[in-house]
Amino acid sequence: MLPVPKSDFIGLEGTAHLATGGEPPLLKAHRDAFERFAADKSQGFDGYSAHWDMVDRVRAKFSNFLSAEAGDIALTANASEGIARVTGSMDWKAGESVVVAEKDYASGRYALGELSRYGVEIRLVPSRGWDISETDLVDACDDTTKLVYVAQVNALTGQHLDIHALSAGLEASGTALLVDSSHAFGAVPVDASQADFTVSANYKFTLGIHDGVFAWNRRRRPDFTPRGVGWWSAVPGQSPDRFERKPDAKRLEFGNVGHLSAYLLDVSLDYLDAVGINTIATHVRRQTGRLIDGYRALGLEVITPDDPQRRAANACFAHPDNVRIMQDLAQQNILVWADNGRVRASCHLFTSDNDIDRCLDALKNCV
Repeated sequence: MLPVPKSDFIGLEGTAHLATGGEPPLLKAHRDAFERFAADKSQGFDGYSAHWDMVDRVRAKFSNFLSAEAGDIALTANASEGIARVTGSMDWKAGESVVVAEKDYASGRYALGELSRYGVEIRLVPSRGWDISETDLVDACDDTTKLVYVAQVNALTGQHLDIHALSAGLEASGTALLVDSSHAFGAVPVDASQADFTVSANYKFTLGIHDGVFAWNRRRRPDFTPRGVGWWSAVPGQSPDRFERKPDAKRLEFGNVGHLSAYLLDVSLDYLDAVGINTIATHVRRQTGRLIDGYRALGLEVITPDDPQRRAANACFAHPDNVRIMQDLAQQNILVWADNGRVRASCHLFTSDNDIDRCLDALKNCV
């Protein structure tokens, strides 16, 4: 049964929207949120204070979703900014190493690859076919390994990695774990307590716009100090050029964060919470299972795991003519995402059985 009505969203009439992994629709309630933001913005200093009150309110809501404290949460411009804040906070030395899966997202691969300029060894872990092995990631580490980056849900294949197992495998080593939950947050549970740092984009399954969230596990990594400082991330010291960084995750926020985004996220997070993340996860995994079965029946190369616990909201197949397939489906008001040699269909809490049936029926004439 569909958890929510499509009429709650903007622009879904007549459309099978299976592109949330790229861009989701916004809620109709976001229109009221924008009006509240605009009304507060017109009120000068009092309105500006109201904006920051909303930011703090959203921090608390994020903390509930992430199994973190409100003080662990920072709002960022995007997930890539959060990744860069982590790599930039570390003093890198020649001979150290970092680990990332070769099929992981560019945000992590590029950020770690850039460290080669300091003589850091970049260990790209090959996949087993399309599958990323948590054991292989751990085995690639040694006493020189300073950081492991991994996406909780792989953007290319839709594979859902076991972050608890990866965290346990690294626990005794002192290696920092950086998790990108951009394709997990809002679709399946995210537990930031299992990583040193967790980042996410907010414009996908979180139903927000283009910005990000950062969770700093202060228990595991209490000495984290991002490189750089701004007026908001610090408090005044004994002279005009002296300061102290804020003790919580606000030290990552150098200046004003996305106030408008906070108003929209206030609505989105309430909406997701009202359904329940476990209910959403059950629904999207059932729908991706139906897609995978349909892909196989059409003879397509499925690259998403069969095991429901090893996938989340994305079901993908490899195809050399992927962009043409996406365009053909779009002409029938069926939205999917195509890049990197594959087609990705993403399910969310508004995805109906009819959407899945329409997509599979249309693919018969596209592939």
